[in-house]
Amino acid sequence: MSSIDFNLDKTIAANGLTRPMPAAESHPHLIVLYPQTAFQQIPLTRGKTVLGRGTEADIRLDDEMISRKHCELAWDGNRMTIRDLDSLNGTFVDGAAITNHPKTINSENRLQIGKMVLKIDFKDPSEEAFGRELFEAATTDPLPRAPNRRTFMDRSVGELAAARRKNFMMHAIMCDVDHFKKVNDTFGHQAGDMILKGIAQIFKRNKRESDLFARYGGEEFVFLLPEMTKADAMKSAERLRKAVENYHFSFEDKEIPVTISLGVSSFKGKDIPTIESMIAAADKALYAAKESGRNKVCAAEN
Repeated sequence: MSSIDFNLDKTIAANGLTRPMPAAESHPHLIVLYPQTAFQQIPLTRGKTVLGRGTEADIRLDDEMISRKHCELAWDGNRMTIRDLDSLNGTFVDGAAITNHPKTINSENRLQIGKMVLKIDFKDPSEEAFGRELFEAATTDPLPRAPNRRTFMDRSVGELAAARRKNFMMHAIMCDVDHFKKVNDTFGHQAGDMILKGIAQIFKRNKRESDLFARYGGEEFVFLLPEMTKADAMKSAERLRKAVENYHFSFEDKEIPVTISLGVSSFKGKDIPTIESMIAAADKALYAAKESGRNKVCAAEN
């Protein structure tokens, strides 16, 4: 048998094959450092960006100590500034409170609003893409391409706190695919995976932007619906049920009938419990839906 002798002590001339990479332009990103469960890398555009807890903020941060419109970042292409927007609990740069006058910041500074610690970092497109991959891996369930359970639970805390303060209604929906084991046994696990992906896409198309949604585990999905009546929450759940029932799933030219069962729990204002308790109540209603024949929506009794 012949062998190839590589002499690692010699450097091979590339004769023009090695070319310098063109310089990539870096752009500012807002990095959430703490809490670690909320880690994000958010690209910032030229102009002004409002940070806050409310829907009117450009970047929403889930923390009950953050005002609806808390502070403003501004990037003019050369300089990044931050100013407070008369927030209730203040905006801090390296531990010092700032006012509503713009203050220049850079990547060495640490920003604190509410309980969150943030920084500004400058990344080129390759670094940005890598950061997106890391963030997506940490927050997304890879099979149905839906938010994962941990992300849902973390984001729910701020939503529930806001609903308690504003005395709004909040609703949890637990959803389960009917006879999913039978689908796997009959058509194979690849067909089951295809169905989960399809259901996740149906849910994304039929939910509001303000609704939280995630794969809870196995063939279960969970929703959190803010600021609507109990009747409207039941209608939303029924809309999801019908959308799945009416969709034509097929695998290897074989049509697969798919239905879902859903349970809804509803609470208001100061009576809103922990997200775990809301899910438990919705899960009990889901069990009732399955016991009464499946492909149904049932409301929790509370």
